Order: sequence, then structure tokens, then C-alpha cells
Amino acid sequence: MNMSTHFDCRMNQRGIRKGLTDLALELGEMDGDRYVLTTRIIDQENEKMRLRKKLLDDARKKGGVVVIAEDGTLITTYHTDSFNAKLAKNK
Repeated sequence: MNMSTHFDCRMNQRGIRKGLTDLALELGEMDGDRYVLTTRIIDQENEKMRLRKKLLDDARKKGGVVVIAEDGTLITTYHTDSFNAKLAKNK
């Protein structure tokens, strides 16, 4: 979206960084011509990020995770460092 001079001026006067306005555009609820980023939405996003971080930490502890899929069907999964090409070749 293009930024008007008025928008840029108000952003600077009110100490609102561009990143915050980008968040409001991305996550905010539409209310007429407004994008409203409420504390409820912020709290929900923080919770999603907390859970995602927990999953990423768990995946890191496992050395990564691999998922094998074919034609929309999940076939198997394993730790990234547990695959042995020699063993797989002998089967």
C-alpha cells in the first residue's frame, strides 16, 4: 500500500513504527475502512508464537524431523539424523 504524507507525519508524531502498522494491516480486524489490532488479537498471536517456539525447541532437541508424504498421504516420519542410507538400500 502507498503511504500518504499525512500518514507518515502522524506515524512519526505518535511514535508508531512502520513494523507496527504492517502488523495492524496483517493481523487486524477490518472495521469499515480501519484495520484494528486489539490486545485480544495480540494475545492470541503471542500464544501461537509461544506454542510454535515450544514445538521448534522440541524439533531442535530431536535434531530435526523428516516427514515423508506421497499423493497427499503421510507415509512415515523420523528424526533427521536417524536415517541411514546404507540400511535403507539393503531392504
